[in-house]
Amino acid sequence: MARPLKDQTPVAAIPDQENEATTRADQAERLPARIARYSRARKRALAMQEYLGGLHKDKIALEASGALKHCGNYLHFRNYYTANEIRLHSARFCKQHLICPLCAIRRGSKSLTAYLARYALLQITHPTLSPYLITLTVRDGLDLAERFSHLQKSFKALQKKRHRWLSKTRGHPYTEFSMVHGAVGSYEVKIGSGSGLWHPHNHMIAMCPQKPSQRTLRSEWETITKDSFMVDVRPLNQHDDPAEDFKEVFKYALKFSGLEPSDNWLAARLLAGSRLLFNFGVFRGVKIPDTLTDEPLEDLPYFDLFYRYFKESGYNLMPEGYFIQHPHKHPD
Repeated sequence: MARPLKDQTPVAAIPDQENEATTRADQAERLPARIARYSRARKRALAMQEYLGGLHKDKIALEASGALKHCGNYLHFRNYYTANEIRLHSARFCKQHLICPLCAIRRGSKSLTAYLARYALLQITHPTLSPYLITLTVRDGLDLAERFSHLQKSFKALQKKRHRWLSKTRGHPYTEFSMVHGAVGSYEVKIGSGSGLWHPHNHMIAMCPQKPSQRTLRSEWETITKDSFMVDVRPLNQHDDPAEDFKEVFKYALKFSGLEPSDNWLAARLLAGSRLLFNFGVFRGVKIPDTLTDEPLEDLPYFDLFYRYFKESGYNLMPEGYFIQHPHKHPD
């Protein structure tokens, strides 16, 4: 799918593309920053909604636009003041995380929470394994569908080599990727600055007994892809908060909002149905909740906070009782 070679400057991109990648996101003092982040995400979602609404002959685009229109119109938080935590209790979400940054933030947060729990368990059950960030890249190109398919097929080939070596299939050579006892990762696409070419790659948190050889993996990767030796292997920074290291994997969907709306829509349509988040080995079987709201804190006192989105000013705290007085109306 040809596209002009031009410099791609994101329009209405979210300045801080974090996905609540911290285990302390619910602390009461973080609410103002959280509301500001949600406001920026909602603003971008409305820009996307306006763009899709203009595609009058595209029925799928119009349906997506309709869902975006009402996503996140209001947010209902509960302040558990004795625990100093504020949690999102209810909201209306479109769950189109590839075109809606608000849903992408919430989806990333839920994924992060689930995999951090598994990581904490692995530190106990597999103390000899350490986490490494591995990035695999293929050559940039004009055709996103072809480049993404090439990346997927190449990664599957690498995984197949690992599986055959670990299962001791006769005649199959050693692969450095067999050092990975398990991983959680995501596929990401963006447009190269200045080139206008699609840049597909994946990131993964890999659990290994020691650092895999980047040089060896690069050689193996180039043999598979025939066009790229770009493999990066590095130990995690081991921050006090492990979420700071894991967030690179779980903000993949939010990065779509850094594209022009037309490119964002193209990528979302082409990748619809693709499994962009993957896991294997010791990370296999992690379940991510379908709901995008937070888990309530049972048996703790709380008071409610209601926010409504306004185009001019973002999310604003509404007077007490606003939603109680209008129980059947959702603010537009």
